[in-house]
Amino acid sequence: MSAPSAPSVVLGGQREWEDQEWFPPGPQLAICLSGGKERLADLTDDELLQVAAAARRQTSWAQARELAAIAELTGRRARAEADGDPDYRILSARDSVTEEVAAALTITSNASATLLHLAEQLTGPLADTGAALEAGRVDLAKARVISDLTDGLPEQTTQRVQAAALEKASTQTTGQLRRRIRRIVQRLAPEAIAERKREAVRQRRLELWDTPSGTSDLALCDLATEDAHAIYNKITAAAHGIKSDGDTRPLNMIRADLAKQLLQGSPLPEAIRDLLTQTCADTPQPVPAADVRPSLPAEAHGRPDLRQTAAPTHFAPHRPGHSAPVPAQVSASDVLALEPGDMASSHTTAPHLHALGGVRLASSRVAPAEADAVGGRACADAEVFMLADVIGQRLAHVSGRASSRELPGAVRRAVQRIRQELAEAREAACRGDDEVHGRPGYRPPAAMRREVEARHATCVFPSCNQPSHRCDLDHTVPWRPGVTCLCNLAPLCRRHHRLKQRPDWRLVQVWPGLLIWVTPSGAWYIVRPDRR
Repeated sequence: MSAPSAPSVVLGGQREWEDQEWFPPGPQLAICLSGGKERLADLTDDELLQVAAAARRQTSWAQARELAAIAELTGRRARAEADGDPDYRILSARDSVTEEVAAALTITSNASATLLHLAEQLTGPLADTGAALEAGRVDLAKARVISDLTDGLPEQTTQRVQAAALEKASTQTTGQLRRRIRRIVQRLAPEAIAERKREAVRQRRLELWDTPSGTSDLALCDLATEDAHAIYNKITAAAHGIKSDGDTRPLNMIRADLAKQLLQGSPLPEAIRDLLTQTCADTPQPVPAADVRPSLPAEAHGRPDLRQTAAPTHFAPHRPGHSAPVPAQVSASDVLALEPGDMASSHTTAPHLHALGGVRLASSRVAPAEADAVGGRACADAEVFMLADVIGQRLAHVSGRASSRELPGAVRRAVQRIRQELAEAREAACRGDDEVHGRPGYRPPAAMRREVEARHATCVFPSCNQPSHRCDLDHTVPWRPGVTCLCNLAPLCRRHHRLKQRPDWRLVQVWPGLLIWVTPSGAWYIVRPDRR
């Protein structure tokens, strides 16, 4: 059967998408889907739906390519590490790829691990599902359903379930597909289903996450089905009783408030009584005219105005993502000064000056009393922004000139040169009036730890959200020869601390709080502090 021809360009009254519902995804379909939105205005309703379906097939094809690339990279790194002895102190090659993909795609480590597992499945035991995804017969959501419900099954059972699922997957929703696969698996491998349930219950947990609306969700996950239904039914029965006693709120709201009371430790009778007697906070109360007073600024009541608190920004790949403070005893405006210069220059003949591209760093200082603290911090932030931008330009220049094979080494050498060029100014800025750079001993003082945690609210790996107070306070250059100082400390969660120990990764702190990660493939990520 010959492949269908590509949809023709609209000419006069010709219908561009007529009878092209199953045109296969790929480069030709991408060309057909290109063009401005104004072209859609000339299509009929039916043709618009065909364009939407074609775009979805093209998306499936692109996602299959993404997963195939991830699987190839994982296999390549795993083969390279197969001959060595495993070391518990560093991450495995597979986990290293997980973090590399997370940074490259700007996703969390958990999301990256899910992609990695799916990539291995769709290029291994579920290769037929991977081919269906690439052909646009199933989308990524359906491929995930097949992968999730066959995970851990015997290979022969997996193949039979996959073949049965793909027969109707293209005409079913994910819910319909999930129910069908569950029936098939229950018939073919009931023991595996029972063991999977027992394992999930062993992993039961309480989870908390924030929502886009500024609230938070709290959930009990992987409870035994009978336990979950018993809890839900008990709270629902009590909520119906409260509602029948005159509570006008929706049942869902009563259930949520009752569950909150119970989790906070109130016995069920007291929780019900509290809900019945409390004034509903969601019902606005009229304000007497005599009580109407003009609103005052928050400061007038002796409280800070929390509305002025800005949310910290986070990392963006391949460009500076954070601001960086300069120690209080150093004037940032005297540390950094813009001067025109050659990007290739590495230093100047003036004493105590280091040129980094067009930015020159000086080691002279100004007493703190000579500058306003707030203005000095803002100036320092702006100057470190400038420094990070110049470093980014320099690394981009190096990346553009190096070949693919030379790229990792070239970027690592460039980052190391940058650190060396800034060494004298960085030490002078940190030392201030002290005779010795840094503090004695391995453990930093409590004040220094608080400063580092305030500088970075989370682990300094680009995609990590682990709060810094839960992280290791890592010496970027290991202690001895490294020093215990603000310019050599950064929070790293245990996982990314182990990642840093891998010889094919690099983490360099070129200025206090300004760090550069270099991955095994030669990608680089600049991380600046959250604080503004």
